[in-house]
Amino acid sequence: MLNPYPHHPPQAKPLVLSVQDVVFPVHPFSGVLAIGRERDWQLNAMFPALSLDADGKPAGDVRISYLQARESLLQARHQGGADLGILSGARKSLPQLGAMGKGLLAQETLYKAMEFGLEYQLIAGAMVQLVLEPGAEFSAVTARPLFDDAELQDFLDADHLATAINASRTLCGRGPGQGLQIERVELRGNRQASRSVGEDFFACPVVYGADVSRIIVSNSVLNTLLQAPDPELANASKKVCDAELAAVGLSGKQSLLHKLVSLQCECHSVQELAQLLGISPRSLHRLLAREGCSYFQIAESLRMERARYYLRHTSMSLDEIAEQLHYSDSRSFRRAFKRASQLSPSEFRQQALLSASIDVSDRHQTQTRK
Repeated sequence: MLNPYPHHPPQAKPLVLSVQDVVFPVHPFSGVLAIGRERDWQLNAMFPALSLDADGKPAGDVRISYLQARESLLQARHQGGADLGILSGARKSLPQLGAMGKGLLAQETLYKAMEFGLEYQLIAGAMVQLVLEPGAEFSAVTARPLFDDAELQDFLDADHLATAINASRTLCGRGPGQGLQIERVELRGNRQASRSVGEDFFACPVVYGADVSRIIVSNSVLNTLLQAPDPELANASKKVCDAELAAVGLSGKQSLLHKLVSLQCECHSVQELAQLLGISPRSLHRLLAREGCSYFQIAESLRMERARYYLRHTSMSLDEIAEQLHYSDSRSFRRAFKRASQLSPSEFRQQALLSASIDVSDRHQTQTRK
């Protein structure tokens, strides 16, 4: 599924979560901070906005903006390497989430707990949008960017998906390899990452260089019964979470990028998008400038994501793909694709087929050794 977000009617005044909003709590950084303390990083210099104490621990009520967070996380990723996202997500725990954590534990099944967690993920300081995409036999938890930040996106995807799996294991009372079976994990980019680190944590095949980052899991696993369902506690936790969202000013808010993706911005002009959002084109340009976004870059990035999907998973011709992506002809599409990928569409398709065959061979060898 390329675009899981539903189409929303126009809003008179869009509620936009900004990169400048001071709303992100301590929890998203807890894994990185734990690793940094073990490795003797200069955490006070790395995370100045968190006001860390002498032991490298922040005050519980600190909140910072995405802009403040990204500079610190970029430094941490440089220090920790390509595997830091998975390693940091593996360190996060439910007790740090307060009412949200209690609400998760009170659900009847893992599926219901995931629905609850994704509804209130901003309370946990989610810096990507995790989306549950149900299927007939298998479902996917997919990471979608909240903000237009290609430099940090791969780290955030890995961190948040690892966090989701770590929380799921806690909810089910299981650890890695103890029955919470995942079919596979697909991660964007990050080819320098160690596949063994990912596969050791997720306990399943991990594919790097995917179109989007996601976890594939069977519906039978999602239907796992939790240990202590409590409908009254679940409802009470929901009310507390609603109040917390309102108190922080996050009720009804979405990032501008999320809104543009939901409206399929790659298929519309700025004027058309502004009309759908119920604002003037000038106001939309101001919002884009404030967020450090470029409409052209966002639209082109979405087109390229869809193009890579078509090239990997379908036999569509270049003319058919160009038409689907609203290019004037296949020549324009080829130029745009090579500009974005440094490969022609045909070269990309050949490499994708080769990579797929290598992944199948590697998995077969792994299973044979086991």
